[in-house]
Amino acid sequence: MKQRVYRIFFTILLMTASQLSSATQVQYNLRVDGITCPFCVATSAKALKKIDGVNKVEANIEAGLIKVCADDKVKLTDKHLTQLFVDKGFTYRGMKKLEACEIL
Repeated sequence: MKQRVYRIFFTILLMTASQLSSATQVQYNLRVDGITCPFCVATSAKALKKIDGVNKVEANIEAGLIKVCADDKVKLTDKHLTQLFVDKGFTYRGMKKLEACEIL
């Protein structure tokens, strides 16, 4: 009985520790002009995923919206994003930061 209690305790302890160690995710919704095809999305997503801490990228071509989930320590700036998208042939228009990632 005592061993079972210890196992349960350590299991809960490990689960709690793993949740605390994982970084909190934030989401950036980026407005970008010129994203008109799947290739455009792929090249943009590839460039964004090269940023350390970016975990997921999703795009809506019709809306010109790219959603980026990243660790909360990642700080995307307008200057950096403008250059990133200019290098890919697109026009960065702005971003909105959300405090939680909504991408599945």
